[in-house]
Amino acid sequence: MSITKSQTEKIGSIFNGNRFIIPSYQRKYSWTHTEIKALWQDIEESIKDEMKHFVGTLSFKENKSSGLSTDTIYEIIDGQQRITTIFILLKVLIDKISDEDLKKSQLLAFIGSKNSLKLQPLGIDGEFLNQLLFEPETIDAEIINRRSQRFMFSAKKLFTAFSNSLTATEIEQRIIFIRDNIEVLVFNVESQAQAVKMFSIINDRGLPLRILDKTKSILMLFSTLHLKEELNDNINNSFEKIFDAYDDLLVRRDKLGILSRLEENTIFTQHYYSSKKLFSSTWNNRDGADTIFDNLKVRCEELKERPDELKLFVSEYLEDFERFAVSYSNLIKEVETKDIYQKPFRYLEFTATLYPLLVRLYMQGKLNELLPNLETIEVRVYKLRGTNPIADMYWLSSHISEQNLTVEEIREYLIGFSEKFVNNHVFRTYLDGAIYANGAVKYILSEYCNDNHDIETYKDYQVEHIFSKDPNYDATSYGFAGDYDYEKNRLGNLSLLERGLNIGLGNLPPINKVDGYLKSTNTEITNLAGQIQKGNFDKTNVDNRRKEIIDFCILRFNLDNENRN
Repeated sequence: MSITKSQTEKIGSIFNGNRFIIPSYQRKYSWTHTEIKALWQDIEESIKDEMKHFVGTLSFKENKSSGLSTDTIYEIIDGQQRITTIFILLKVLIDKISDEDLKKSQLLAFIGSKNSLKLQPLGIDGEFLNQLLFEPETIDAEIINRRSQRFMFSAKKLFTAFSNSLTATEIEQRIIFIRDNIEVLVFNVESQAQAVKMFSIINDRGLPLRILDKTKSILMLFSTLHLKEELNDNINNSFEKIFDAYDDLLVRRDKLGILSRLEENTIFTQHYYSSKKLFSSTWNNRDGADTIFDNLKVRCEELKERPDELKLFVSEYLEDFERFAVSYSNLIKEVETKDIYQKPFRYLEFTATLYPLLVRLYMQGKLNELLPNLETIEVRVYKLRGTNPIADMYWLSSHISEQNLTVEEIREYLIGFSEKFVNNHVFRTYLDGAIYANGAVKYILSEYCNDNHDIETYKDYQVEHIFSKDPNYDATSYGFAGDYDYEKNRLGNLSLLERGLNIGLGNLPPINKVDGYLKSTNTEITNLAGQIQKGNFDKTNVDNRRKEIIDFCILRFNLDNENRN
């Protein structure tokens, strides 16, 4: 049956005689366990209460049928997350029907057949969905590397777990409920332009949207209303790449254990902080995502009566945002494979404030040469001093996107920035203090031992107090005075030791830790064990060791990158 212009429809009637495609420019599938559990619980409660369940709005655009097919084909404009989830759930339930003839009829009515699904994401996600629903045994969950496919796999797995305990009667009851009692408000639009206007109205009335969806929507609206849809295809194509880049970032975030605070707002705001040229009159390095979105909307409003200028602004914004997002994703891909990026990105972990600059430098092919300077800034300013100056870094990331600065010009600015916040004298002062809990200590000690540990070994290391944090002995007998609580946390009394070894040694004096130290893969602490074994190891030794490590740091994390190794 054909779907009417605008009315409430049952899920059963939507799939009856209709097929749906999800264009590749739409956001990829992203429902998590939270949304899936909520849908299942809503269905269970509605069945119990004998109530219908409303799942929101779906908007489609009718396409011409191809070949001899009698099905009407619709392109999904909005609502693909909900309908994809319900589609997967229906397949899970129908697969549990024992009567093969009944199962076949239900599959043909709601799901379609292998290689001819009634709901088809375009591109490789469509191929994966077909495989997931009809050949799940051929999928190796460990090698699924697309975030959307992981979510689809997880949805099917979760629905399967929920339904395993149901009887045949209960399975039938839920299929009937989904078919007849789950309702959606359908908008069957004639063009994408009409869909854009409708989508904007819904958004303005308070439907919560994520920032990238809102941004795409507002650009589509201005292109539709004021540029005669001239940039609609460009907007779709650019956001397809932006969505994919963001999804790839999330996959690698989880795999590499970096960018822990990365979310959708992050990529949106970091692009803005490095693109002052696009928002010269409103740009502010303290703006949050909502303010930035408002700035974008205001800028489009200002230009809507001057279509040539509006087109130029939207085109430049799209091109720059797409390049930034794709480059961001490509950079993090290289963190996984490129040795030069391993330590600063995964061991030290650059602060989020530096990422707009890191991405811009990567886009210009200048990052590798400037990486030592950025590592020094991270250690000295952001980690050791513990401050987070954003104005200078955001200004620089914007400046290099506007001006074709040489590597040496950028390096001079970075050196000046580091001198401004933590020069060598200040660096020594910080290093000389009680810095046990500081975020730079583990990285400094790792570089000092110079063993080039792999990331798993590095993560397993803990910062060990040579003279114990809570000693079960008299520290004054080793030359310490009443200020032991301060002295024990200074750099000379700290080293790296595997978690298991560290726990086993407890609060023993150094001489009783020697056997444990000798089992470590850290050659610096095994050498230290030999020194302790000689006897008379006391405060003088840790004081001398502290001076050695500080001298090392001045050379290793110096400002002009000479004598770094």
